[in-house]
Amino acid sequence: MRTNHIKERMARGEACRGLWLNVPSMATARLIARLPLDWMLVDMEHAPMTVEIMFQMVSTIIDAHGPAPFVRLPEAVPAYVKYALDAGAWGIIAPMVNSRAQAETVVQAAKYPPHGQRSYGGPWVGLTFELDNPAYYRQANQQTLAGVQIESQTALDNLEAILSVPNLDMVYVGPVDLSLSLGLDPTPEQDAPPFMAAIDRILEAARRYRLPAGIYCSNAASAAERIRQGFQFVNVGADTGALVNGIRAQL
Repeated sequence: MRTNHIKERMARGEACRGLWLNVPSMATARLIARLPLDWMLVDMEHAPMTVEIMFQMVSTIIDAHGPAPFVRLPEAVPAYVKYALDAGAWGIIAPMVNSRAQAETVVQAAKYPPHGQRSYGGPWVGLTFELDNPAYYRQANQQTLAGVQIESQTALDNLEAILSVPNLDMVYVGPVDLSLSLGLDPTPEQDAPPFMAAIDRILEAARRYRLPAGIYCSNAASAAERIRQGFQFVNVGADTGALVNGIRAQL
């Protein structure tokens, strides 16, 4: 049996470094999955990902026996939680969660009874941890990760209510949309005082509720700084950025 080393490491206070996948390609996922990353995330919100392509990319990452496969959903609704977890994702991040009710909906969809209402099924689901489906059912609530994304002033206003939802596994910051909501320029490397105050508030609340915190980063320097600030789930970039910057450097 494989176990979710990302949850295990974050529980020990360690940081995990990953890569954001925007290119809808099994070939790209297969190539990158051989690199020494802790996790890889398939983005369904802002990339042209169908459910079928997401399924194929998650399967490719699983078969590499290296990075943990995660999925950012198109929106915080149960159907997409089901698609991602049944594809074998070790965790999901739901975007634009602004209320306790939305967070509860995500967690309920991600956890089997008695902790949620996740539907049992899918002939491939157990393969992600090298288990048959009955064994997967017994392990899934512990092994999979349900995360919600804080990226608006409304979410900040409801932060305590959101983070106190039972069986929530991670809080994740979307720095660009959070910046826009705070009236700032949209950048992942935001460091304006209102943004940093919001970051401090999120990290402090995450510590009180014993939740690991993640944040989107566009490069390694940003990732290192966010780890220093206390974030544990950070990406060192994205496949699209690496592609464009790599070609630009060669030119």
